[in-house]
Amino acid sequence: MTKHSPLACLSNATLFKDLPESLRKKLVTISTHQEYFPKGSLIRQPFDGKDGLLVMDKGKAKVYSLNEDGKETILGLLNKGDSEGQEHLFSTSARENFIQATTDAWVCSMTRNDFQKLVRQTPDLALSLLNDFGQKLVTAEKNTVRRNSMDAKQGIMAYLNDLSKKQGTNKVKLDLKKKDLAGYLGITPETLSRKLKELAKENKIQVDKKIITIAK
Repeated sequence: MTKHSPLACLSNATLFKDLPESLRKKLVTISTHQEYFPKGSLIRQPFDGKDGLLVMDKGKAKVYSLNEDGKETILGLLNKGDSEGQEHLFSTSARENFIQATTDAWVCSMTRNDFQKLVRQTPDLALSLLNDFGQKLVTAEKNTVRRNSMDAKQGIMAYLNDLSKKQGTNKVKLDLKKKDLAGYLGITPETLSRKLKELAKENKIQVDKKIITIAK
């Protein structure tokens, strides 16, 4: 593996990326890094006694829930640099979702107890987080309004454009099976297939199995 930077790793977390470097360095002191999880293993699961934030250092994972009948619903994907569980740094509620490694994965983490203790001891950290939360709430509200106003086709394109930005190319690779992607987008698999064909006919995308090229 390449040399790991704990500071750069924690800076990937949305919660911390805009904090001054001096505060991020303090957060490094309460974090653990590069815990290994083989492909198929559970990184988190309900009532496992684990809490707090995790950051994907290497590999991929999926976040999902199970209903009473055991049916799986994909809630999201985690790739290198993605973070999950930020809300658990502030809440004592039980974790309801599963996180499963879909490839061999290395994960960095921080517990709620250690984070809360550091916040109490560091007023500058508490104030910076509070100000950052305010800005993120404004942004989240704007994004919610935008997403709710989209139809299925617009939602698919928004997802593909987000994926393109994350992967750094207009030729994106879908990390989810199409039926799982449909569930993630809140539409049926049939609607997803139909809308992808419509977008292709409109020359907005080209589809080759799991590779989708977005027209520039």
